Amino acid sequence: MSFAPLTAYLDSLHDEGVPGLEILVCRNQETVYAHLAGERSPGVPLSSPALYRFYSMTKPLTMTLTMQQIERGHLRLQDPVSAYLPAYAHLTVRDGEEVREARGVLTVEHLMAMQGGLDYDTQASEIQKVVQLHGGNASTMEVADALAARPLHFDPGCGFRYSLCHDVLGAVLEAATGKTLSQLARENIFDPLEVEDLTFHPTPAQRASLASQYLWTEEGRAVEVENEMEPLFSMPRYESGGAGLMGSIAGYMRFADALSCGGVAENGVHILSPESIAEMARNRQSGQAMDDFRKIGHKRGYGYGLGVRTLLDPASSRSPLGEFGWDGAAGAYVLMDPSNRITIVYAQHVLNMNQAYYVFHPRIRDLVYEALL
Repeated sequence: MSFAPLTAYLDSLHDEGVPGLEILVCRNQETVYAHLAGERSPGVPLSSPALYRFYSMTKPLTMTLTMQQIERGHLRLQDPVSAYLPAYAHLTVRDGEEVREARGVLTVEHLMAMQGGLDYDTQASEIQKVVQLHGGNASTMEVADALAARPLHFDPGCGFRYSLCHDVLGAVLEAATGKTLSQLARENIFDPLEVEDLTFHPTPAQRASLASQYLWTEEGRAVEVENEMEPLFSMPRYESGGAGLMGSIAGYMRFADALSCGGVAENGVHILSPESIAEMARNRQSGQAMDDFRKIGHKRGYGYGLGVRTLLDPASSRSPLGEFGWDGAAGAYVLMDPSNRITIVYAQHVLNMNQAYYVFHPRIRDLVYEALL
């Protein structure tokens, strides 16, 4: 087992424009590889682990919280969203130049599988109106209710569109349980797994530990930018089920590795059944929805289950059929492999860097498997 090629590749990414990076690899709940390289901030070496904004790597966490509630009988995949958020009882669809009534019922499963017909326009008038109404600090529930007035892009279940579906799902969880997303995460994942450095609401000390954030420019370089989320996700009362998590890769690893190991964490705590994990990782896309998913472009060989990519074609990867995970807007990446009990958590902090998804992540994945199998 040699990780030398992986180390050499990771160290080479500084020349590709990545200021700093960290990675952990676990197998059978033991750390088999750890590496950090580059800078924590301009001129400051990354000599010890930092914290990162995980952005869309929040989604597997939200899926896990949802599957927990399904296991406990508080939700069902086929439940209408309107049973929890009444504003979703009468939805519309934009059909060419016309707006018509939606056909079919929007369900919890549609939200999880990104088949709800929503979009990711955080500047939409419906959102901006409710944000202004609440003085720039609208809640998760208030934003979700406002989104119900926005016409869908297709009828529920009739396509795939990456969107605010998981933020609306966070509101569903809140309505179903009477607890906010951060409370559910703390009670059901963070505390049981003894994780202190995953959070939706960073303390001043945690903010100070954030690695500097960068933006990849059209000129092909990383420029340091403000270490904040976009305005919608920065509101104190808004907890984004799709993008609100920050923390360390070690903390994220404790969560992700439990999903790679039958839902049982290193400390013996059960967070999810193997059956629920398999349900998350089962591809939900076919027909038009699969065509839509393939347009993402950098998920060759994958389908999309409940909030996660899932490998359908092992010929396109060194990893096995059923490996699943996701990534984040600043280049973070997670892979969970229940068949081999392998987990990879990688983080960098560069927004708009498409080569992270098309080049870095697949290469890191394959180099890990070349070392382990």
